[in-house]
Amino acid sequence: MSDMSRMKVVVVSAAWACATMLAGLAPAAAQDDRPRIAVIHFANNSTWNYWGDSLGKAAADELTTQLVQSGRFTVVERSRLETVLAEQNLGASGRVTPATAAKIGQLLGVQFILTGSITQFSVERTTVGIRGVGGTVSNAESKVDARLIDADTGEILLVAEGQGNKRMGGGHFRGTHAERTFEQGAAQEALRPAIESVLKRVTAQSKLLAARVPGTPEGQVVGGKDGTFYINRGQNAGVTVGQRFEVLRVVDEIKDADGRVLDRVIGKVGTLEVTQVMSQSAICKVIEGSAAPKDTIK
Repeated sequence: MSDMSRMKVVVVSAAWACATMLAGLAPAAAQDDRPRIAVIHFANNSTWNYWGDSLGKAAADELTTQLVQSGRFTVVERSRLETVLAEQNLGASGRVTPATAAKIGQLLGVQFILTGSITQFSVERTTVGIRGVGGTVSNAESKVDARLIDADTGEILLVAEGQGNKRMGGGHFRGTHAERTFEQGAAQEALRPAIESVLKRVTAQSKLLAARVPGTPEGQVVGGKDGTFYINRGQNAGVTVGQRFEVLRVVDEIKDADGRVLDRVIGKVGTLEVTQVMSQSAICKVIEGSAAPKDTIK
C-alpha cells in the first residue's frame, strides 16, 4: 500500500470515529410543541370546472407548503393524510363535521384541521400577434375561504378569506409556441396570492393556537409484549424511528420515623430505542438495562 493510500485510510477512519462518537453523544429529538395541523382537500365551489376536483387539491397542497415554510406549525404529510382518509372512508371533499374532525384528530394526532373552498376562480387570456409573431397573457383571479377547526370539539376557531390574481405569459413565432399551460402546478401558482392571505390570518393566531394545545403527558412505558415495550409518545409528540429514551424508575424511598415517604430516589435502569411509530404511541426495544410498565422515559 502506498503512503498516499495509507493516508486516505487514516483520514477516513478518523472521520468515521469522530462521526460515531458524535452520534453517540447526540441527544434524543426534542419535543415539538408547535400546533399540529392537517390540511383537508378544499372543495371547488367556483364555476371553473376545467380541472374538476384537482383545483381543490392544488389549493390544499399550496396551503400545506406555505404552512411548513412558516415554521410555526407541524403539518401532516399530504400523502399520509389522504391514505388515512381513504382507509377510514372519511372522504376528502373538505366537508368536515364535528364527528369526522374528532376521528381525523385521533387518527393523525392533530389538534387542528384546515379546510375550506375555492369560491371564485377564473382565467382570462389575451392574445396579440402580427405576421406570425405574438404573445399570450393569462390572468388568473382566485378567492379562497378557509376554516380552522378544533379537531377535539369540531368548533370553528377561525374563518379566513384570501383573494388575488396571477399573470402568466407566453409567445409564439411562426407556429412555434412557448406558453405556460394551466395544469395543477400552474393552478397552485395561480392560487398562491389568495393562499398567502389566508396564511397571514392563521399565523397571526399561532400563539393562541399553541395555548390550546394540551400539555404533553409524562412519558411512560405503558405495556410490553414478546420483548418489546410500548410508550405513550408517538408521531403527535415528534417521535421518530431510532430515537432513544432513558428509562427511569423509583429505586429507593426516603421515609421519616413514622414511615411516611419524604422523597423518592429516581434512577436510570435502561435505554429504549424506537422501532415503530404510531400516531400517539410507539414500539421500542431494550438496548441497555431493563424496562417495565409504569417506568417513566425521557
